[in-house]
Amino acid sequence: MNEVATLIKRTYDGAQRGETKREVLCGFRSIGQREFYQANATDFHPELKLVLADYLDYDNETLVDYDGRRYRVIRTYRIGLELELTLERASAEDGEADG
Repeated sequence: MNEVATLIKRTYDGAQRGETKREVLCGFRSIGQREFYQANATDFHPELKLVLADYLDYDNETLVDYDGRRYRVIRTYRIGLELELTLERASAEDGEADG
């Protein structure tokens, strides 16, 4: 776990939208070819996976800033204590990474 990602949770208070951000340590994994094509068939476009060493580091955040880009969490998968986050590039309405 030698990478750092910022987990982002959206908050809404009436017409105001806010974000709560926090950094976590993670590891990087690539999306496999089979997984990539299966996801594209269902209109998801996974780009990468991040693995958190402890699933308790995740609190249902929906966005992740990683390597200067913003991603949307499309899947979580727990493996023992680890939690794998599958990410796709965020849309323009999800905002830009602070880069």
